[in-house]
Amino acid sequence: MLALSLPSSYLSGSTDLDTAFVWHSMLGPPERALPDLAELGVKAIEISDVRGQTEAAVVSRALLTVTDAGLLPHAHLYLPRGFDQARPPEPLIEAVRGLARARNARQQLAACAVHGHHRDSPETTAATVRDLRAVDAWLREHGARAALEVCRFRPQGPIGGTYAEVLGLARTAGDGIGLTWDVGHTTWNHQQGFDVAWPEACFLERVRHVHVHAVGDTGRTHFPLCRGRVPLEEFVERLRRVGYDGLWDLELYPLRWSSSPADGRRALEASISRLAEALA
Repeated sequence: MLALSLPSSYLSGSTDLDTAFVWHSMLGPPERALPDLAELGVKAIEISDVRGQTEAAVVSRALLTVTDAGLLPHAHLYLPRGFDQARPPEPLIEAVRGLARARNARQQLAACAVHGHHRDSPETTAATVRDLRAVDAWLREHGARAALEVCRFRPQGPIGGTYAEVLGLARTAGDGIGLTWDVGHTTWNHQQGFDVAWPEACFLERVRHVHVHAVGDTGRTHFPLCRGRVPLEEFVERLRRVGYDGLWDLELYPLRWSSSPADGRRALEASISRLAEALA
């Protein structure tokens, strides 16, 4: 299923933040944009920024905008430190309530992309495993599941910056925890010499969610598929071999592209078209 990641600020109707403004400039208001995207083949929208500091009301409005357009919502969660299942953050509660409502209507289980903690202390690995285990247990009680994301490998970035590292974290946290394969991140990791190009079968078999974007000529990630490099068709083929049937979520950052709103929209539409063709 083809999906697109959009910020909660844009989906809730705000234009105050730069990320919301650039999407509004490209697509217009979300009430008009989402039906247009559906016509292009987008069937699901990922709320891209469910963090502890995100207002719960913003998450709630974003989810309502997505479901009112007849699209399936998903959520990109940022792992809370010291997650307490008895007192989860309000934005997380709102996001999962919205996913549960959509699941009840569509009979689909939501796999939520989750980042590990940043590498800022010797306890990062243990804290990520502990909090991931707790979040996954809470998500499953509410009809969702965690999918730990493989990120760019950076000394101060999120833990889980290689195939082996993210797989090891997920295995330690629990057999049922899945993976989010961010194909732009892993392409960048390989180009920079931090990891191999392709994961082993044991990684592929745990993939529950996919993020898609290209690496631009500047070396930055989250570029449109028409303006960067990513071996998309090979990624699709490898996941098809293991029976992957989840979302293929375009995760694009138009603030990085340095283009006009009209050019940005054309790049987005070209990316949707290329992904749809690869999945056909």
